[in-house]
Amino acid sequence: MGILLAFSRKMYLTAYTNHLQSKLNDITSQKLDLLDTISELSTQISDIGNTNSPAVKQLQARKIELENLDKQLDVKMQKIQTQLQAANTELQSADQMLQQNIQKSFTYNIG
Repeated sequence: MGILLAFSRKMYLTAYTNHLQSKLNDITSQKLDLLDTISELSTQISDIGNTNSPAVKQLQARKIELENLDKQLDVKMQKIQTQLQAANTELQSADQMLQQNIQKSFTYNIG
């Protein structure tokens, strides 16, 4: 593989890993917001106290929905982390290939 192709591959993989990292950051932010909302709902439920009231049942239903959404975000996060690990491994390979190509291109055989 030539230097230009190896360099292009490395640049593409770098952009891809940055994109995946950005997605992870977004999901982490969403999870933090969800946890805040779940915490607020728990506080409201405990403040009302009467577990048989319609308001508490509605809040509990909403809390369960948000907890399920949090679990879905966990699954997405794991998937992206797996993709990020694979991309980082591929990036290391591309970096090694680029270094080998550079070394081959600038090594002179004297003798």
